[in-house]
Amino acid sequence: MAALDADLLAQLTAPLPRLPGLEHWLLDEVWSPGSFAAAGRSPKNYLLAGERKVNERESLLGAAADGIYQELVQPQNESRTVSAFFGAERRSAAVIFDGCSLRELPRLLELAAASRRPVLELGCSRAAVPSETNRFVADRLGFNLPELGPSQLTSRRELRQAGVRYYYFGQLAHYHTIEDSDDAILAWCRFPDQRYTDSTAVDEGLFDGIWDGFESVWRNTVQALPPDRSVLVTSDHGYVFVKSGFSDTRLKDADRALEGKRFRYFEADEALPPPTPGLRVDAERRLAILAGRSHNRPQAPSASQSVYRHGGLSLMEMLTPWLVLGPVANAEEKRT
Repeated sequence: MAALDADLLAQLTAPLPRLPGLEHWLLDEVWSPGSFAAAGRSPKNYLLAGERKVNERESLLGAAADGIYQELVQPQNESRTVSAFFGAERRSAAVIFDGCSLRELPRLLELAAASRRPVLELGCSRAAVPSETNRFVADRLGFNLPELGPSQLTSRRELRQAGVRYYYFGQLAHYHTIEDSDDAILAWCRFPDQRYTDSTAVDEGLFDGIWDGFESVWRNTVQALPPDRSVLVTSDHGYVFVKSGFSDTRLKDADRALEGKRFRYFEADEALPPPTPGLRVDAERRLAILAGRSHNRPQAPSASQSVYRHGGLSLMEMLTPWLVLGPVANAEEKRT
């Protein structure tokens, strides 16, 4: 358990909101370029070092200040939607890396520097509740879309009417020729989320491959964009890393009512489970969802061994990158 020093005690007893302080801690101390360097620039060592800190902090918060989960489900500032970003700057672009978390920010910053794109803003955005892709499409893109998978957005009139051209990258090596025009550009890349349920997603070793894989997807998305545009790089949800020793043991079996899932919608004729530590219940939506770093055991065979999960309500599932990059240096000179 984390040592209860003066800073942590102040965080636990501070008046609401407490989430901004946690966001700064995650960005400045846990998942920072300095932390990556301190881990010997080893992605898996950096992952393990950061996850130990987050597990300790979130377990303590869950025991002593579980109101943090109420803050996570509160409506977020509408300026942190893709549509609001486009509204502020029409000739811009956004790239959504599906399942990218705050952990990967040092890698994104490295790639931005190599692409000669300055960082204009670095912060946190928020997943939808539950922290699933289809719910994000409806709640967080900001285009009045229904719940859809990203591959279904290609022909949606809502995007066309908003003046948005959409590109879907379903695999690591997918490539599109992205044309320039007055439209805003939205690119959705299924990496790294597609990796979390494969046969290698059983320990921290997968993280090395994710770190390396970003070079390819960055080249095919961000670097393929018109160089004179500002670019938002964000994500639909993060993930919780629940290897043994990296979850809150108090929450064991919190998922019993969820049939092994991280969330579940209940039918009208079903009894809702009572709220318990590690389980939040939204009676209006008839939704029960894991809250905190609970190590559940999904029933789906393809994911039964995965230690990378999303769908619940934890800091690392809910808080996502919000990285705004400027145009490529000297882009206007190159165009002329």
